This record gives sequence, C-alpha cells and structure tokens, in this order.
Amino acid sequence: MTRLLIPAALLAWLAGGLAARVTYVPVYPPPYEIRVPAEGAAGDMFSLAFGARRLFADLWFVRLMQYYGSHEQDGEEEECKDHPGELHHHHHAGINGEGRYPEFLARSRHILELDPHFSAAALYGAGSLAFNLNRPAEAQELLAFAIGYSPREWKYVTLLAAIGYSKAKDPLKVAETIRPMLSDPDCPVMLKQLAAFLNKKAGNYAAAAAIYADIAATSRDEAYVRNARRELDKLSKRSSRK
Repeated sequence: MTRLLIPAALLAWLAGGLAARVTYVPVYPPPYEIRVPAEGAAGDMFSLAFGARRLFADLWFVRLMQYYGSHEQDGEEEECKDHPGELHHHHHAGINGEGRYPEFLARSRHILELDPHFSAAALYGAGSLAFNLNRPAEAQELLAFAIGYSPREWKYVTLLAAIGYSKAKDPLKVAETIRPMLSDPDCPVMLKQLAAFLNKKAGNYAAAAAIYADIAATSRDEAYVRNARRELDKLSKRSSRK
C-alpha cells in the first residue's frame, strides 16, 4: 500500500502543478511589459526593486490627475465664432475635462502596469477617455487590460456596457447602467458628475439632485463640490417655482 501511495502522491503533485500553470494569472505584469515613461524610469526601477509598485502607482495617479487638470494649450488656432476673421488659441480644462491630452491613455495604462488592481485609477482613466475626451476605443483598450488581471471586477464590465450605450448615443441607458456604481467607494466623482448631468438632461431632477448632494457631501475635489452646490441651487429654485 505504501508503494502505491508514493507514486499517487507524485502524480497528484504533478497534476496540481500543471493545473496551476494553466490557470495562474500573475498578480502584476512582468517588468518587460511595463512601458516606462522616460521621466519616470528611475522611479519605476526603484519600485520594482523594492516592491513598492503600489506606492508608485499612487504617485503616477496623482501625476495623471495633475496632467488632466492642467490648462492644455495645443498651439492650434481656429477662427473665433464671436469675431469672425480673428484667430485664438484654445485652452482646455475644467469640470468637463474636454481637450486632447495625447498622453492620457499611456499615463493611465502605466498606472495599471504597476498595479493592475488599482480599480479607481482604471475607472477614472476609462471614464475620462470615453465620456470626456470622446475616445471610447482607448477606454475599452484600457479596461481590457485591467480585466485581464481582474476578470471578476464587475465595475469594469459595467463601465464597458455604459461605453457601448454612449457610442450608440443613448444617454439615458448610460445613466441607468452606471447607477449601481455610484455608491461604490471606488467610483470616481467624474462618473457621478456624468450621471447627475444625464439625469438632469432627461428631466430626472430628483435623481440628479440626490447625486449632486452626494458629491457636495463626500467629494474632496473643490471644483466638483462647487459645481454640485451650484446645480443643487438651480434645482432647488426650479422646484420652488412649481
């Protein structure tokens, strides 16, 4: 019996090892898959050497928000609508996040290359690309990368569905789809702002007011808080006139 147990144990061990190789998904992308920005090479080398990937992912997320929050001067001139014949430069910044920001996808992906489980960064990046920058294909690319390392993250699938409705130009479906995400601690305030705007546009003023109230009470971003308070004041005046 003992002679039979030893070969059986070896077979079980080999089978388990093979199964683990088939189903194993690495916790982090390997270093050779990380596309390191030139200005961050030294820091990324430190993060890999000393196991500080999460810390540096946080740092890159702050840099992403600073990049996206800055006034963008693209150097292009267009004819001014108010004064035909005059040219002016465009600046992009503010609550809606319009603009070009050509490095946005690369910077967002780099955060996930360091920490692919940083769901707040993935949602912020994909949501900004899809709904503010009008680059849904890049948003889907970013979410596909994130899902590869967190296939059970329901928020990614939900956001993908919302992007699909956005491409189909169905704003009410977008608002309805992202509604379950709004109470999640990882939900970016930018998505809450989008949901409030879409509900207000659709005439769902009570739903919009509830979302704006949540932003005003919980957000640490003063720009969003000020905007939410303004919108609440407008909705309150609208209600009192009825």
